[in-house]
Amino acid sequence: MQNMQYSFLNNNEKSGFQLPELCKKIAGNFNGRDVDEFEIYVSRSVQNEIEVFNSKINTLSFSDSTGIGIRVFRGGCVGYAYTSSIREKEIIDCIEKAICNSKITSKDELNSLPRESEFRYQTPYILPEDLFKENFLEFGIDKKIELTKELEVLVKKKDRRVTGVDNLIYNDDLSEVAIFNSLGFEGSYKTAACVVYVSVISKENKDVSTGDFFGYARSPGDLDLEEIAENAVNRSVLILDGQKIKSRRAKVILDPLVACQFLGVIAIGLTADRVQKGKSLFKDRIGERFFSIDLDIVDDGTMPSGMATRPFDSEGVPKGRTLIFEKGILKTFLYNSYTARKDNTKSTGNAVRSSYKSPPTVGLSNLYIVPSVDERATLQGLLEVSQDGFYVVDIMGLHSGTNPVSGEISVGAKGMWVEGGKFRFPVREVTIATDILSLCKNIERIGNDLKFIISGGYIGSPSLVVNDIMISGI
Repeated sequence: MQNMQYSFLNNNEKSGFQLPELCKKIAGNFNGRDVDEFEIYVSRSVQNEIEVFNSKINTLSFSDSTGIGIRVFRGGCVGYAYTSSIREKEIIDCIEKAICNSKITSKDELNSLPRESEFRYQTPYILPEDLFKENFLEFGIDKKIELTKELEVLVKKKDRRVTGVDNLIYNDDLSEVAIFNSLGFEGSYKTAACVVYVSVISKENKDVSTGDFFGYARSPGDLDLEEIAENAVNRSVLILDGQKIKSRRAKVILDPLVACQFLGVIAIGLTADRVQKGKSLFKDRIGERFFSIDLDIVDDGTMPSGMATRPFDSEGVPKGRTLIFEKGILKTFLYNSYTARKDNTKSTGNAVRSSYKSPPTVGLSNLYIVPSVDERATLQGLLEVSQDGFYVVDIMGLHSGTNPVSGEISVGAKGMWVEGGKFRFPVREVTIATDILSLCKNIERIGNDLKFIISGGYIGSPSLVVNDIMISGI
């Protein structure tokens, strides 16, 4: 099957326009208009979703969207409007709406386009294949369906206790972005990404357990189906015959994917907009030590393998490697140009948009805990050093059980009880409770097994050993 749906990326003339040229054409409509500055943001994306159940296609969907976001500045006021049409009349209407909106918004002298003098980083050198692989275009929808079905077959063959696949979904996104502003910035890039997720059901005697895993890559051909199947099955059968334990305070060893989820909660409080609004535990605490060990947390928008890597952010500011925590000490927050001006600092290139329908806010790129370089800091090594505790392989209710403002955390958990540095028995139906600041302070060891999840950015962590966590059971 031909990939005609992607023609806008490999031969833009077929689709009738190129995004950078479209930006320049739109800019011509600002001549003579009463604005101080303007910005044009254009994006186009193609998305596929495939859901398979029992070797049959349960869902097959395709979307192709193009949109234009217009931001204007007038006397310290900002106006925003968007359109999904590339027809000249609708574009002119969009510009007029943005100008109209700027007349009713509050005046703030900090409102303006980013200047080069406000950039923390220089434009990075990023290889095209770090964002987009040409072999993505070799995979038509038939190949993607075949790949998804193959994963289901692999899962069912892995273990006799596997009784079925609860959920199996493949998604991909191929997109292009272009930005043009009245200060002379113009830039564009294209990205491709795909992810496949599988949830496995296993059964032994009368006990039923589920486990899931996922994989992501720049091209379907780079997805490791064997690894995804192996991990999903292992995480399902591991908890079979799980039991409750008595309530106690104990050491916990967090699986990397669980640690990533907790890091995501911490990261919410590291964006400058939340700090400035008083919605972060880290407000007014730059220079304080939050971790008892020499732990580093980085947001790196230029990481070669990062799924959130970009040459510039959503308002054209160069991205870079921002060391947020250095040796346990909070060094900086993440900024876009507006929040940087409020703190009299420079933008870290962390402006993000959910789509062309939204003006830029502050968000994450590739944010992760720097792993240990100790060869002994494997999961087995951490278990042996810890001796006793609770290895957490999955948590439930993180969003409902977490308050990022107060810092309180209470989530359901399952995993394995550890004694003498070895797994002894599976544990389920318990709750672990702590708070963000205590969690940070009580991390005592870091693994070398860095893994990432895609969640409001690209968040990564190795295994973590955390002391003195309350485990509520029976």
